[in-house]
Amino acid sequence: MLDLNRFRTSRMSQESTEFTPLMANERINVIGETKRTLVRKRIKLLCLICTLIILFAASLALMASSFPLKGVVSSMVENIIKDEVVLKNGSFALPVWADPPVIMYKDFFIFNWSNPEKVIEGSQKPDFKILGPYKYREYRTKYIDYQHSNECVISYIQHKTYEFDSEVSYPLKKTDTVVVLNIPIAAAPLQVSSTIERWALEAAIEGTGSKLYKKISVDDLIWGYTDSFIELMQDVGKFPKGKKFQIQINDDPRDYTSLSSVGTGVCNITDLGNFHQWDGFTSLDIWNDSEHNKVKGTEGLLNQPLLREGQELFIWIDDIMRWAIIHDTGERYTHNGLDTWRFVSRKEFLYNQTQFPPNGGWYQNAPTGLIYIGNSTTPPGNPVWGSNPLFYLGDPGLVKNVTGVTPDSSKYTYADIEPLTGAVVYVHRQIQINFELRQADYTFYQKLPEVTYFPVMYVDEHGEMSQDLYNTISQKLILAHIGYNAHWALLALGILLLVPTVLVGFCVIKHVKMIRAIKVYRDITSD
Repeated sequence: MLDLNRFRTSRMSQESTEFTPLMANERINVIGETKRTLVRKRIKLLCLICTLIILFAASLALMASSFPLKGVVSSMVENIIKDEVVLKNGSFALPVWADPPVIMYKDFFIFNWSNPEKVIEGSQKPDFKILGPYKYREYRTKYIDYQHSNECVISYIQHKTYEFDSEVSYPLKKTDTVVVLNIPIAAAPLQVSSTIERWALEAAIEGTGSKLYKKISVDDLIWGYTDSFIELMQDVGKFPKGKKFQIQINDDPRDYTSLSSVGTGVCNITDLGNFHQWDGFTSLDIWNDSEHNKVKGTEGLLNQPLLREGQELFIWIDDIMRWAIIHDTGERYTHNGLDTWRFVSRKEFLYNQTQFPPNGGWYQNAPTGLIYIGNSTTPPGNPVWGSNPLFYLGDPGLVKNVTGVTPDSSKYTYADIEPLTGAVVYVHRQIQINFELRQADYTFYQKLPEVTYFPVMYVDEHGEMSQDLYNTISQKLILAHIGYNAHWALLALGILLLVPTVLVGFCVIKHVKMIRAIKVYRDITSD
């Protein structure tokens, strides 16, 4: 009988003898290859870890260095800017300040009075048709007086002239005839007090053929005129001898003798352009207290550099002989590639003294929207009031007593200033001239409204940098903008380096997992 169990055992023993040497060789080869793969993976992992460390360190270094770099570069840029904008020999600002390459115009808009006789007889409100703009080119040059200047203060005489530009004013002409309030006649009752003087005044008005309104050329209205009534008033001492009645001054003789002084910014950069003396005055005596009589602020074309958001600046308004405060509105505009901040006067500027008691120092006791400018008239002390053109932001009652006048929100004063240099890039200084006309016991006044703030004209003094000055400032600001933005570039580069750092980190994790899998495989195959 065949023993099957013995046969199977013998057969298995034979097969085992035949195949064992082959399987051992294969196992050795697999183990060897596994060891080599493991070595390569470990070397690659080491390289990835080194790369990860380098990238992460570089990213942290760039981000960390961006903040102290901001301070260092900003300080360097600010020093460069300050050195360029101060008023000293060799600076960029000095010749620009002395002879501004700015195209300046004064535009005049006349309130042509269409119904004077109807108003005098009391049957109608004053009605106006606005004529303009009559455009006069403004030229201003400063002549430096080095004898009275020093490192901190520069003294000078400024000469301002105006020339009618017929080309841009066309078809309007400076010889155009307009009908306006006759301010010398309207103001005359304020110059007399007794009954005898009042009778004499009425006789003078009648004797000279004068009326409450006057037909006159635009040029004479603006720059001054005299007539038989003014000459008579001069003879009796009620009007300055040798003077014309004028609303604006052209080629003022005082320009050749009156010394002004402003801060150079060298000793104190915040003092740059601020008046220390104006037209020979360090203070005035025309306002209500010493604070309001101070001469301070800049002329508005040159300001301290490195402005801050929300900053306030003092400006000196020479036409009305007072200072004012302007502030950053937060509005941003670009002119020929230059970024600017818009500055306007504070809202309290137009408030009367009831709404804002400090304005009592300016004698602002009229309705809101009016500022007293009578101290700058000839003779001083007339009830002349300034306002925004067309009574914008004024008391609604100002336009109720007249027709043909509608407030316009685009008519106000503003300056667009480049914040790093403090240079004014674009400016509009606008003011309307009004006379406070009251009912009185005179022939011309008896049927007038009780009080009317009578508009005569409004003026828009505006200017813009020349293209050459735009280009020069833009070039000088390139380095400043690069410097100010350098730390942002480093911070951005540091953040960007985090991307490959994260990718390398994923590769490290992947290789760690692969090495672990290979080690497990090696352990299995070696058993």
